[in-house]
Amino acid sequence: MPKLVDHEGRRARIVEATWRLIAERGVEGATMRAIAEAIGMANGALKHYFPDKNSIIRTAFTHVFDATNERVRERLRGRTGMAGLRIFCEEVMPLADLTDLEARVVLPFWQRALADADLRQVYTDAMALWRNQIIEFLHQGRAEGFVSTSTADDVVAEQLLAMLNGFQSLALLDAASGTADVQRRTVEAFLGSLQ
Repeated sequence: MPKLVDHEGRRARIVEATWRLIAERGVEGATMRAIAEAIGMANGALKHYFPDKNSIIRTAFTHVFDATNERVRERLRGRTGMAGLRIFCEEVMPLADLTDLEARVVLPFWQRALADADLRQVYTDAMALWRNQIIEFLHQGRAEGFVSTSTADDVVAEQLLAMLNGFQSLALLDAASGTADVQRRTVEAFLGSLQ
């Protein structure tokens, strides 16, 4: 009788190993061999899941993006407006060990996306989702009386996305400028300016 393979379970193990390897060793260190060794699989078996290096990077970025969104959903628990926006920012910023590791996946993804239209589209779609989420929080904040800035919500969303994306780089490349405290104070000052 042929052996039944739990492909979804295997894929989840591969994705977990992949994003962690990229975070710890960089994109070049996340080879098919290293991924296979991390989960105890034959190197050739990974070809079914990852036909090329960009598919590895796409999978890792998508995992990090989805994990961030899931943490936001879990923490919101009915909170809206500015409270929801703060939660969103805290989960995107590299403030803790986990989010720092996730930022280590995001930066190499950006570099690859510059030269690959498919990866760039993955990023564009991700930012469109976040942009809409931020705008929804801002609309709620206006309805609740906490947001009164005359700056249009779409502009505020772009400012915040630029800030959050910038923290990914600062936290990893300029630790003194990108500390958790600096990130938090910067976001709080920005959110305070919306009132």
